[in-house]
Amino acid sequence: MAESTVSGCTGEQTEDQSGAQPEDEAREQPEDEAREQTGEEAGEQTGDQATNQVDDDDEPSELQRLMLAVAFKEASDRLALQQRSHRLNMQKPLPPLPASLRRLRSSSIGQKAMPERILLTGKKLPRLQSLLGEAEEDADQLDECVLNALKYERDMDALRAFFEAANQQLYMTKEERQREKPSRLELAIGALSGNNTEESVAAKELLQSKEDLKQLQAQLEQVKIDGVAKLQDYDERIADAKYNLRCVSRVNDLEFSLVERWEAARVGQAEIWGENAERAYLRDILDFKQRLSREQRVSQELSAFRSRERADLEQRIADWQQRYASELRRVERESEAWELRILELTKSLARHREENAQHVVFVNEYRAKKEEEQRLLDLQLHRIQCAIKLQAWWRGTMVRRGLGPFKKKPKRGKRGKPKK
Repeated sequence: MAESTVSGCTGEQTEDQSGAQPEDEAREQPEDEAREQTGEEAGEQTGDQATNQVDDDDEPSELQRLMLAVAFKEASDRLALQQRSHRLNMQKPLPPLPASLRRLRSSSIGQKAMPERILLTGKKLPRLQSLLGEAEEDADQLDECVLNALKYERDMDALRAFFEAANQQLYMTKEERQREKPSRLELAIGALSGNNTEESVAAKELLQSKEDLKQLQAQLEQVKIDGVAKLQDYDERIADAKYNLRCVSRVNDLEFSLVERWEAARVGQAEIWGENAERAYLRDILDFKQRLSREQRVSQELSAFRSRERADLEQRIADWQQRYASELRRVERESEAWELRILELTKSLARHREENAQHVVFVNEYRAKKEEEQRLLDLQLHRIQCAIKLQAWWRGTMVRRGLGPFKKKPKRGKRGKPKK
């Protein structure tokens, strides 16, 4: 029943935490006073309950379990109220800016006063940093929020462990409580009181982290100042580039004017060259006319020469035609004689081919006959060599084994007498 009561209390606590936050909780006492009061009241209640549990040897009653449940609910409600008051007291941070605006804001921090930009119309262009406003420093508030949340979770865990130990001790006998040293209740009380030391350690760590944050902010300011110097250097370079661009544009204009003058002079030179070329062409026309008259006279002389040469060539052609006819008859007679000679040689060639074929047949037959004789001779020599080797082997065998005429004679004894 006690466990069901505790679970009911925790359920009520979660319902209270998930419900709407009242406006009266925003005016709660400060964090330190609330923690001290909560710790003192929880300590008094736990001390009274521990004393009653140690002195009481009887069975646990419904009244004791009800008192534990009520004390647990009051402590958890106070912790929940304290956590809600912290959340309400914290200032809600503004939504984050876009990445490009954050970069512009970070670069503008620590920057010297820059000259305002004046448009061609005479209006002044406002700086973007003046429109963004000042940067919000919510790092301290975030640290406080995280520490409060951690402290609330630790207090709730320690309080829950304490009441569970007290509830279990109600069902233990006196002998069991004496054997259990240190008891669960004492350990839970120590854990509940140890949260204050953990809070002090966390506060020290928070102060140390704040000092580190200040150092990092100083370094960031120095980096921003260096960035501003670089930006000024870049602005100077841009101004130099613009000046060089104007100089280049002026040089280009000067070059364009010079090119126009040069083109005008070139056109005048081209006109003069055209007039000179026209006079030269007129002189060439006169020369061509004179050459044409000379060429006509030469052409007439060439036509007379060609007529004479033609008559001469016709006479020579007639002579060569007669000579060709006589030479043709002579060549025909010689060709007939060569044809008769070719017929005779053809017949002689056929006769010699027949004789050659007969000789080839005779040579092949003779060659086959000689090859057969050589084969028989080689076979006879092989047989003779085999017979010689066989006779030598047989003679060696007879000698080694003492067969036939090669039989060994018996040896005499020491006295020269034959053996019996």
